[in-house]
Amino acid sequence: MNLLSELKRRNVFRVGLFYVVSAWLVVQIAETVLPVFEVPEAVIRGLILILIIGFVPALVFAWVFEMTPEGLKRDKDVAVSAETKKQTRHKLNWATLVAAVVAIGLLVADRMVPEKAAGPIVAATPETAATPAGDEPRPASDSEPDPASIAVLPFDDLSPQGDQQYFADGIAEEILNVLVRVDGLEVASRTSAFRFRDQDDLGIPGIARELDVRHVLEGSVRKAGDTIRVTAQLIDARSDKHLWSETYDRSLSLENVFAIQDEIASAIVAALRSSIELPATNEVHVSTSTDSLDAYELYLEARGLFLGRRQLDETDTLLERATSIDPEFARAWELRAALNMLMPSYGYVEYSPTEFERRGQEFAQRALGLDPNSSLALAVQANIRMGRNQEMRFSAPFAEIIADLESALTIDPRNASAMNWLGLAHLWLGNLDTALALFQRCNRVETRYGPCMENQYDTLASMGRYDEALQVFEKALNQGIGTAYWTNFALLAHFDEEIAFKLLAFQPRWLDGFEQVDELYAAFRNPGAEHSDLADALKRHLEREQAEELEGSTWLSGLVIPAGFFDVLPGGLHLWSPEYARYRRSPQFHELMNESGAVAYWREYGWPDACRPIGEEDFECD
Repeated sequence: MNLLSELKRRNVFRVGLFYVVSAWLVVQIAETVLPVFEVPEAVIRGLILILIIGFVPALVFAWVFEMTPEGLKRDKDVAVSAETKKQTRHKLNWATLVAAVVAIGLLVADRMVPEKAAGPIVAATPETAATPAGDEPRPASDSEPDPASIAVLPFDDLSPQGDQQYFADGIAEEILNVLVRVDGLEVASRTSAFRFRDQDDLGIPGIARELDVRHVLEGSVRKAGDTIRVTAQLIDARSDKHLWSETYDRSLSLENVFAIQDEIASAIVAALRSSIELPATNEVHVSTSTDSLDAYELYLEARGLFLGRRQLDETDTLLERATSIDPEFARAWELRAALNMLMPSYGYVEYSPTEFERRGQEFAQRALGLDPNSSLALAVQANIRMGRNQEMRFSAPFAEIIADLESALTIDPRNASAMNWLGLAHLWLGNLDTALALFQRCNRVETRYGPCMENQYDTLASMGRYDEALQVFEKALNQGIGTAYWTNFALLAHFDEEIAFKLLAFQPRWLDGFEQVDELYAAFRNPGAEHSDLADALKRHLEREQAEELEGSTWLSGLVIPAGFFDVLPGGLHLWSPEYARYRRSPQFHELMNESGAVAYWREYGWPDACRPIGEEDFECD
């Protein structure tokens, strides 16, 4: 007997086809139902493997057994009529067809029904789920975003040489800065929106879900010779349809650049007002900040580098050229002031820290002389004075510093630097709740602004809220905005992260080559104990290895003060943390608080929870 004919006679092919279709149906049902019950994906993979393995036994079963009116019987033991065989074949055909139709139906339904809006890939970020730390919770991931919400994506550079991305970014950011002043309109922060550069795989609806906005503005810029073309599209992410689009072809001039920005912003607001309710009280207008196109382009290039904290020496050169071309360019002066104030923290040594400070102060004064409402320049001046106080070079009462930072925020409520520095001022004074609220507010305004994220988890750790601090710390690292320079060693020790603690402690700017790191780790694990021998060892090591950095080194303070070595100036981030308790009872701390102006502030405006006065002259802190 021919083997092929025998396989057909025993319906082995039909059973095999029925098995494959039925297995496909089972997998479709499993993939649809099991995730609802949070069944691990490994279960589904195991089910698929079992079905694959069962295919061969099913064929063997079809070969050996025969379906008869009396039930299953071994094929060799019965003589089945041709009519019974025909009925069996029809049953198998219909069963296979039904299983295939059901499986195809499930597959089509799965593709046609939209998925729920996904929240950010990284959960529980400080601006979303860190509710225990005092943040307002964001809407649930399946809720609709606010209709009056928009994100401005970085514009594409379509210039022939591909070297105008900074200019395209500048156009987009200028439009964003106008939109944030529109009452009733929620605008995603620059740091949030610009991270989706070149992420075409997500699509506009996907990006909108990530940013929790209803509308998205995208566009492109092409500079060629003496012409410029700007194309912009406003998209309703819910329907993925254009609400408005326009292309602007103009001669390349500063007047036209500002006019295009103004026209785009006005058109966006008009398009939004046609579909959602927005107050009609706002005048949408892009202010002209300079009369020189060359100066403006230099400023845009410098601003991109500054915001990315890249090539800061080149950034200063660009701003120097911009202010030389237009000495009345206030925005270039204010950015140069902030830049020079920050450069020492990023390792630039072209000037001494004192000279960087002097330059920052000078440039801030130039900016304020041209524009008394320069929020950034006002904040820079206040932060410079605060830094002098903290280095016991008293510059201004803390009340004036706080007032200036609050004034900067009144001028520009989205000034993340001013929010951060105001938080640091309150942190220095022991007002931890106020400081934390400011850092959280900063993280809501600029969701990927590293300094506020780092200061938030340091403040939580100082308050003894270690679980929340670790949560924010991990989210910062997951988002790529953490840095080993600002390590919270107490947090690592609290969670017994010994390897990470030791690895980071051996960084060159910390304690490279220190031989008693085991004792140092033990001191952090038990900060209330006496560690005088360890403190002496640290002093000898620092005098031998880093004598030039010992005086006034705030980098090392967070690592050595908890070990009992108090002869360094502390940074303000850990001043009120549990591991600094012994330091707060030391003469060095009392001198620092008096010389920095903190005690005078406390006596006039109230003492922090951790401190209290003793008579007319003294005080004590827990």
